[in-house]
This record gives sequence, structure tokens and C-alpha cells, in this order.
Amino acid sequence: MDLLSNIAMGIDLVFNIQILLLVLLGSVIGTLVGALPGLGPSAGVALLLPVTLNLPPSAALVFLCSIYLGTMYGGRITSILINTPGDAPAIVTAWDGYPMMKKGQGGIAMGISAISSFIGGLISLIILAVAAPFVAQWALSFSAPEYFAMMIFGFATIASLSDKNYLKSIMMVLMGFMVAMIGMDFISGFGRYTFTDHLLEGVDFVAVIIGLYGIGEVLYNVETSFKLNLKKESVELKNLFPKWKDIKGTTGSILRGTGLGAFIGMLPGAGGTMATFLSYSLEKNISKEPEEFGKGKIQGVAAPEAANNASVGGALIPMLALGIPGGGATAVLIGALIIFGLQPGPRIFDTSSDVVWTIIIGLFVANILLLLANIFLIPLFVKLIYFGQWYLGPIITFICVVGAFSLTYNNFNVWVALVFGILGYFFKKLEYPTAPFILSLVLAPLAEDSFRQSLILSRGELSIFFTRPISLTLMVLAILFLVYPIIKKTLLNKGEAPNIKA
Repeated sequence: MDLLSNIAMGIDLVFNIQILLLVLLGSVIGTLVGALPGLGPSAGVALLLPVTLNLPPSAALVFLCSIYLGTMYGGRITSILINTPGDAPAIVTAWDGYPMMKKGQGGIAMGISAISSFIGGLISLIILAVAAPFVAQWALSFSAPEYFAMMIFGFATIASLSDKNYLKSIMMVLMGFMVAMIGMDFISGFGRYTFTDHLLEGVDFVAVIIGLYGIGEVLYNVETSFKLNLKKESVELKNLFPKWKDIKGTTGSILRGTGLGAFIGMLPGAGGTMATFLSYSLEKNISKEPEEFGKGKIQGVAAPEAANNASVGGALIPMLALGIPGGGATAVLIGALIIFGLQPGPRIFDTSSDVVWTIIIGLFVANILLLLANIFLIPLFVKLIYFGQWYLGPIITFICVVGAFSLTYNNFNVWVALVFGILGYFFKKLEYPTAPFILSLVLAPLAEDSFRQSLILSRGELSIFFTRPISLTLMVLAILFLVYPIIKKTLLNKGEAPNIKA
């Protein structure tokens, strides 16, 4: 059947009361799960998988995929409102979303993030519908050398996240590497810095970000007697939604974030976290006001949110067409496909086309429902923060502790969150940037694994990174990305050397 026939079949299957209710329910549940620190898409899909076992395959899978998409919307809520990311991809949204909230522009930040998420998700789903079988084959050309080159490219973005504090940024990168090295070495099987069995699998990344961004912010606000800059007029309905000029000013950022997110989403193991980091870094590099990023720049919210949701459609391409998971959530979804007797791979578009197109069209519907729900709930969210701001410290601390405990249901991750909360307080007080630390923590394990796998493939020859076209291209781009901020600043200073301060 051609594309139009498949779309017509998907619409016919989705538009019945059972499927629509499941899409709506999955979207709402996913949003709530995404907003809770410590859960995220993988946990959300895994926790709800058992309740779908008695449903037909199409209904069960569209419900689970709606949860997956909903979590991508939900993570931004607590990032913007209380600087506590619901999951890893929402970290970048907090960098400019929370400063906008502190300036009384929380409604605008929420609105722009919802619109960006919708556009990113919509375009990536169109790519999924049109090009899944073809694009997935191209993704197979990525092997260990290409992944290592991509990680190096990711590290190159640290130059644009440093805000001139290059020495402090380097120190934070090294600290991120040290923390990332904790745990079992996957090749030798030896433990590294594992003075307790709780560390055999490494330091939980979500516990770290809960501490740095949640508890650390609370401690800093207590010391400074911080109060949100929310005047009464800022919570009036007319001031809670982005204006047309706000939307128009972020169009380019949304489209760039969407393209980058869809591309990164197709690559196994990359996912929304890397997509948001790279999109934010790209926007900061090409901006005429890079110094405004981190202080409430609206493009700093729009680009990563578009990239985050675009990564969903991208991740579903290798999942369906090749049976390769792009991350934790898609790995659970592959398990669900197998449980229902479906074999992911190129033939699934022919043997189970009804299931595939129910998922795709169902996600289109979920994307629309999530946009409407997130737009109309903006006044509720912002007013809750406005009227409850005096109680934010205890509320945030409670959410962080519960979120950390729910990761593995033991007290160890609570202590991890508390330790990194104290570190986050000192980082903020001493003006050490946390972005390089987080980026290093995300990329270091992936870079190490890919590097060692590449050397095994090449029998120790480093030339493998420069003799393969894709890895060579990425290495060159990384070098250009590193030197671009220096060249840009040099030109702005009319030939003067860049001012590097500790």
C-alpha cells in the first residue's frame, strides 16, 4: 500500500473511542510522570507496561507511545517553574526557563516550550511516517568510531557553554569525568572507585541532577532570601501566554532544534539529552547576544524543547525499522512489541502495518492533545507557584528526596542527591558553571566505550577515526566548533586576544 493508503488506514483505526481515550490517558499520565523528578520516559513506559497486557496490540502500543511522548512534554514543567528537571533532557530547559520564571515570564516560557515541543514532535513524526524505512538504513552506517567522533563533537560544545570562565569550565569537565568513571568497567569487569556495592553501576545521573539543580537551588535561595519576581499583573491571563513576536522570534531556533533533535534521535544511545545540549549550544553560538543565554533568553527554551520532542520521532525510526533501541524508553517499547508477538524490523511495515500506522497516527493525535492541555494549564501552573512561593523550599526539597528515593527505592540515592545539592550550592556561590560538568557526565561513559571499541576494531590504530568519512567529518566539525567562539570574539574585539578569566 502507498503512503496515503497507510495514513487513511491509521486514521480509521485511531478514530474510535477506545483508542482516543487511551491516547488521552497516556498523554496525561506521561506528562505527570515527566514532571516528577526521578522517573522520566523509561520508568513511565515500564511501570505502565503490565496494565496493557490484556489490551489488543494496537491499543496497548499506542497507549505506551503516548506516555513516552507525554513525558517529553512533562519534564519542562518543573524545570521552568522550580528549577528541578523532571528528567535529563529537561536540564537544558531550566537554564533559561527558570530565569524567565524568576523575572515573571514563567507563562511565556511555558507557552513557548509547549509550542516548540509541538512543532518539533509534529515534524519528526512526519519524518517517521514518510522516511522511516529509508532513514533507518542510513543510521546503520554509524559504528563505534562515528559515535566517538560524535562524542568529541559534543565535548566541543563546552566552549560555547563556558561563558568565558574557561579554566573553571575545564575543572568542571574533569570533575564530570571523575564522577562518570565510577562503577564497573564494562570491558575488564573491574570496579573503579567502588568503595560500596551501591556504586557498582555508577553514580545515578538523575540523582546528581536532582541534587545540583533542585536541592542546590533551595540552599542558595535560603541564604539569599530569594523571592520570585512575580507581580500581581504577571499572573493575569493576558500576560501568561507568549505574544506573536515571541513566537516569530523563535521560529528559526525551533526549526534548527527540530532538525538536530530528529537526527540525534535516530542514533542509538544518543537520545534527547544530547540533542538538547547540542541545540542549545548551536543557538548560543549563532546568537548576536550569546551573553544573554542563561539569564532568561527565550531562544534558550525554544530550541532544546523542539529538539527534545523531535528526538521521539527520530528514536522510533530505528526502533520500528531495525529493532534497534535509541534509548531506555524505546528499549522497553521493543520489549512490548515482542511481548505482543510482533518482530521489529524492516518487515514490520508489511506484516503489522495496522499496528505501525495506529502508533504513528496516534502520536499525531497525542501531540495535538498535549499542546492544548499544556497551553490551557499554564495559568494553573503559574498561579500555583505565585500563591505558593513562600512554601517552595520545603516542597522542592520533598519532591527531590522522594524522586531520588524512587530511583532504586533505597536511601543511597537520597544521600547522593544531598551531597550534590551541597556541591551545587557551592558551585553557584563560587560561580562555577554546572553545564560543562553535566555534559561531561553524560558524554564521558559513551565516549570511553566508543573509543575502546574502536581501538579493538582497529587493533590499536588511531587512524580509524580519520579514515572513515563520517567520523572524519565529525572530527573536523568538532575542531571548527572549538575555534569558532575564539574567532568570533577576536573579530568582535577588533583583533584583540580573547580575555580568559578563571
